[in-house]
Amino acid sequence: MRTIRAAALLYVAAAPVGAVWAQAPEVVIHSVTDISHEFTFYFDGRFASNYIAPDGDDARNWATLYRCDLSNVNLLILPCGPTPCPYLPQDITAVRAFLSEGGGVVVLGDYALFRDEREYHANELAAAFGTRFVATAAAEPLRTAAELEVDELKTYGGGTIEITEPDAWHVLVKDAEGRIAMARREVGKGTLVICSRALSGRQPDAKDPINEAMWRPLLKRLADGKAIDPSRPLQGVMPEIETERSGMRIRHSEYLQDCADTIFGVFSKVRPEMEKLLGVPPHEGMLTSLILLPTGGGGFSDGTNIGLGVWWGGFPDELYGMVELIGHESMHSWVLPFAEPMWNEGIATYVGILMGRALGLEKEAQASLDSGIAAARKYDPDMTKYDLARGTDVPHAVAMGKPMWILEQLRTERPDILSRYFRLKRELCTREKRETYAADDCVAVLSLVAERDLFEWFRSLGIDVSRDRTDIAAP
Repeated sequence: MRTIRAAALLYVAAAPVGAVWAQAPEVVIHSVTDISHEFTFYFDGRFASNYIAPDGDDARNWATLYRCDLSNVNLLILPCGPTPCPYLPQDITAVRAFLSEGGGVVVLGDYALFRDEREYHANELAAAFGTRFVATAAAEPLRTAAELEVDELKTYGGGTIEITEPDAWHVLVKDAEGRIAMARREVGKGTLVICSRALSGRQPDAKDPINEAMWRPLLKRLADGKAIDPSRPLQGVMPEIETERSGMRIRHSEYLQDCADTIFGVFSKVRPEMEKLLGVPPHEGMLTSLILLPTGGGGFSDGTNIGLGVWWGGFPDELYGMVELIGHESMHSWVLPFAEPMWNEGIATYVGILMGRALGLEKEAQASLDSGIAAARKYDPDMTKYDLARGTDVPHAVAMGKPMWILEQLRTERPDILSRYFRLKRELCTREKRETYAADDCVAVLSLVAERDLFEWFRSLGIDVSRDRTDIAAP
């Protein structure tokens, strides 16, 4: 991350271009962040954590943009990444209507193609207001308008913007070659800001509020143009298309309609194979809803819902990545009500790999397994160094690959050990109404189904487990 001299962007709403900048108003922000075009964990609440809280509230829009209710919203954040989801004419009409009512809109983007030569769809929106993102990187140092007042501006790099209606726009930041990195214009009673995405944070832990001194007052100024009722709770908008298939609720936006049938077809093949492998169905109430996410960057599970990035691993052109992803995210729901200690992420990916094998994708599955184990061996060559149970400095590659290696050893000895393990775990947790399930309990259950004491073996792998710390009986 580079540091560049710049200044604050404090705008008086609806003032003419070149107006004097002033102190940000005391305004309650009700913002909506759109994640219907490209889902990222950063914009799923993290942008708001960095720049809006505690001065307002933020909700996410998962639905087709024009279907989002903006009646009690005064700020709209539109992050624009590489995605095949278009901006429909109805979307652009909705944004224009929101601006005309006094709402503030921030469009954050940097030109990026979605695979091959597919168009950057953010320009469908930008062009409607006389600008577009271009495939030219910003050159340091950035230069700012004279009336700006922040001493320092940080950036992750970023691109530039071309303006096709120069009389309507006020340029706020230029690069060393005079290319634009940020600008604003008035539309109706509201204000539109278009900006390089690289001028805001990007870490999914929301611990990089770069340019906070710029963003906080700017967002307040943008939100000040439209009256809202702060006493009315702000709610997110979920995907508007909802169907049920084989007892599974499936939700997605209009943008992802073409993906729904294909992905559910894969899911319907993976699910019975998982139940066969694990020996039990998901716990009651778990894994009942599937949400399609407009991303190639993975997915999530919260127990009841799993979210699947619809272009993960090159899907739909490539099948294996989606099979592994469905197995991984489903596994996070399957293990509940107690997440697996030691290896919750590693075992999820391992089960995803086994799903690839079960569906005849042996070559791809083996390559994924070999890669995961090889990555772990770079840090833990003999698989004896890092403690998965109580270690605090375990590299991510080890946390993923070492469990795969351990489980491969156990399955070589007893191929049905996973089904035996999860059946017994479910039985014990249900019958005994357990409140906790730790690594020591896990190894005790594995010992029972392996019909031999595994504690010494796990300790030989550098994993601190003890029979004295579990109340589960010995084999």
